[in-house]
Amino acid sequence: MKIEIWSDIICPFCYIGLTKLELALQESAPEVQTEMTWKSYQLNPEFPEDAAGMPTYDYLVRTKGMSMDDIVAMTGQLSAQGKELGIALNFDKAIVVNTKKAHRLLHFAQAQGKGTTLKKALFKAHFTDGLDVNDNPTLIELARLAGLPEQGVRELLASDNYAYDVSQDIQEGVNLGLRGVPFFVFDRKYAIPGAQPMEVFHNTIQECLASQVTPLQQRGEDGSSCDPETGKCE
Repeated sequence: MKIEIWSDIICPFCYIGLTKLELALQESAPEVQTEMTWKSYQLNPEFPEDAAGMPTYDYLVRTKGMSMDDIVAMTGQLSAQGKELGIALNFDKAIVVNTKKAHRLLHFAQAQGKGTTLKKALFKAHFTDGLDVNDNPTLIELARLAGLPEQGVRELLASDNYAYDVSQDIQEGVNLGLRGVPFFVFDRKYAIPGAQPMEVFHNTIQECLASQVTPLQQRGEDGSSCDPETGKCE
């Protein structure tokens, strides 16, 4: 089963959605081999790439036009959802940054089979540990812990490699009907927009498995046939 996931590192519903997906896979299809492909999306691409991070509470007050009390209440509900799933969403520690560099690094990691490992590390770094996921030393350390070659990571961060891939991911998602993240696409047959209830993930996984083409099975020994190369029939 191939699952493509459009998400952003600073999106709480993306972290919640991934956790729900993994739990659903463990419960519904523990023996099925799953290939996760990470697709880039930026919630705040206008945030300057070289700007210092801004506390999440301050950023939300400024951009949403809500009071601090309302923001704290809203994020508190999200933190409670995360706690039920076993993840810590510490909005009081999280800082908003431009995530393009982290998405470029994710493309690099994915090319080496480490995409999911790094994605989960980035989510934890941002939401749980309050780290700056646009900071080069932070990204280098997270990549090292994920098993990526340090020199390759340094060269990537010093370049603009995968920038085109990031923009292409966003356009591809929009073409498929993406209107927000997370956006999960299963075998290019079914799409789940948002961090839906667990039942939606379970049902989608089961439908996807039921619709998969089974390997061709040969019945009986070789029978009489015609050889297309020699033209002989026997």
